[in-house]
Amino acid sequence: MAAIGAIRKHGVALMIIIGLALLAFILGDLSQVTRTFSNKYVMAKVDGKKMDNVYSEQYEQNTALMRLLQKKSSFDENETYQIHEMTWRQMLQDAIMDKQLKALGMAYTSQMVEDFKADMVASLNTQQPNQYLMQFAQALAEQFGPENAMAILANIEEYGNNDQTKELYNAYKAIVRFALSAEKSNHYFSLVQGSLYFSDAAAKQLANDNAMAMTQLMMVNPQLPAFNDLNAKPSDKEMKDFYNTHKKDLFTSYEQDRDIDVAVFPINPTPKDLQDIEDTVRADYQRFASMASLLDYSIEKGIGSVDSTFYKKDDIQLDILDSLIFKMPVGSYIEPFTYENAKWYFGKVYGGASRPDSVFVATIELPFKTSQNTTATYTKKQARLLADSLKNVIASRQASIFELQLNYLNGRERTDSTFWLPERGTIASLYNELVATPDGGLYVYAAPGGYIVFQVMQRTQLIEKRQFVLYDYDIAASEATFNSIKSQANQFAAAISSDAELIAEAAKKGIQTVNGTHVLSMATNIGQLPNCRDIVSWAFADGTKKDDISDVINVDRMFFAVAANKTVRKVGVQKFENVKADIEAMLTAEKKAEMVAEMVNKDLASSSMEAVAQKYSTQLMDSVMLYFAGDMYQNRGVEAKAIGKIFTLPANKPTAVSGRNMVYVANVQQTTTGAATPGYMLEKNMLRNVMMGRERGEATLMTYLIQNTPIIDNRYKFYQK
Repeated sequence: MAAIGAIRKHGVALMIIIGLALLAFILGDLSQVTRTFSNKYVMAKVDGKKMDNVYSEQYEQNTALMRLLQKKSSFDENETYQIHEMTWRQMLQDAIMDKQLKALGMAYTSQMVEDFKADMVASLNTQQPNQYLMQFAQALAEQFGPENAMAILANIEEYGNNDQTKELYNAYKAIVRFALSAEKSNHYFSLVQGSLYFSDAAAKQLANDNAMAMTQLMMVNPQLPAFNDLNAKPSDKEMKDFYNTHKKDLFTSYEQDRDIDVAVFPINPTPKDLQDIEDTVRADYQRFASMASLLDYSIEKGIGSVDSTFYKKDDIQLDILDSLIFKMPVGSYIEPFTYENAKWYFGKVYGGASRPDSVFVATIELPFKTSQNTTATYTKKQARLLADSLKNVIASRQASIFELQLNYLNGRERTDSTFWLPERGTIASLYNELVATPDGGLYVYAAPGGYIVFQVMQRTQLIEKRQFVLYDYDIAASEATFNSIKSQANQFAAAISSDAELIAEAAKKGIQTVNGTHVLSMATNIGQLPNCRDIVSWAFADGTKKDDISDVINVDRMFFAVAANKTVRKVGVQKFENVKADIEAMLTAEKKAEMVAEMVNKDLASSSMEAVAQKYSTQLMDSVMLYFAGDMYQNRGVEAKAIGKIFTLPANKPTAVSGRNMVYVANVQQTTTGAATPGYMLEKNMLRNVMMGRERGEATLMTYLIQNTPIIDNRYKFYQK
């Protein structure tokens, strides 16, 4: 029969030995939300099509893949946000690409997708494998062995309906989507680039306009201290005129966002708290050291059993602890110490041995009937008798498991019934028994759903290991301190009623504030302040308006926060007052650059370029070739606004010109205009580069397609974390 992979064939064994992390994110019960025709109850919609289930499924798949590749069982808020944003971008791109390809007669059929998946798996045996799938295969090989990894891949579709292996299947599905999305994009953009047409008239115009200039060049930063006294603040009229001219192209938002100001009240332990914690730790340590046994202390503290795991040096993640434990004689106490001002620790090194880090075993599984497995052949008693019988038969013949009849192996091949069993992740009592079993020897393990006959084949080299216990105590504020800080935050919140008052009152009382600008609805940070989902969720909640003040928010017992909605921006053209600060920053930078250019030109009237370069601590570059039709990368990063001015300068007259953010001093030594190339081939390639080059690449075109697609994003109402 065809191999279905290690998990199904070693169902009992691997479920005991290796546990896959299947931690699910708590999203809330979405099924309880009333569904109506209103978009208020839609989580995601793209081009009129509701995508709630698609998004949730793809988010689950991407999360499974990240867990597997990063070897994590859970993620912090920022990591979760990154997965959400990756999923959102992928879903939008896939929906848009499918629509565009369909319009071009390039829709992917189900058979094309199946062929693509088969080619992906086949690529693992080539010089250019799919990189994500290779990482996936390597992760499987680490957990289940190389042979089992390939068996899992070959039969991956059979894992989708099994709750115990759904995580693997989801990770695989994410990889397929990644690769298929890239394939579709490549096809689409190849077609787009191939369909570009440039007329001879356009190419001729470029040939006439294009020029090259050999220059001396230097750049002067307007933010230098020498220019601090310049007043470049634009007037209200200048800002309003700029807004009216550019509001549609510069100030149309395709996502709603907020400016959020936050007053922060850190929850730090007081000196008394620190002393009380230390006193508790030292008192507990004295009690620990006086106890007759480790188990007695664990029972007294309500901890239960003592960790009996053996650890090698590399297993210990706590800095300094690894060398400390392996330098101390067995039986030594680990006296109280602090780590990074976050925790106190104490403990004891109570055991040590030279042990293999992994054992290579062959197995026979004998499941018995249970309420979860009613189709098993044997009763529990029959399975036990058969396991003992098989053990005795193998031992008396001095044979191996592989010499038994195939029905005892359930049709498995020799390599299907063997695997390396690592000490870390294996039940300690089972591993201890296998270590004590000689090579070739057998051991019968009683699992909850059956018996497993293990035969030890070989083991890794012996390595020094230690057993130890470690007790930790958080260095945290006491409840009294916690409540006192909360009271301060409550008093602050009660005293303010607007964003301006929050800023003013915080400054008056010396309270730290954090200013978040253009915060998106799924964000986790506000400025540099982490773990802010609760604050962001409040800011975007229905009914929360500009200048509203939040209740006091407890952020993971790290700090209390009082937030104010400074600006509320919705999708569409923004109101002037909502973008005034942005306009002011742009015009101030531009105006200051113009003022600096005037100052530098005054310097140039009486000084050389070398002297000006020395005065403003900048580099003077000789023989710089600038191209009128070139992009910033070809032109040493010179802004397009400045390039246009430079090509109007008279020869051999050093002049400062301003860009939007920088000042450029150029001495144009020679300007040349080239003749048009035959058939305008060069000019058409330059036009193609302008349209599809670095500044107008695939990302720019995708952004354009997204911005011109009707999209509803209400994820923040459904994913609080």
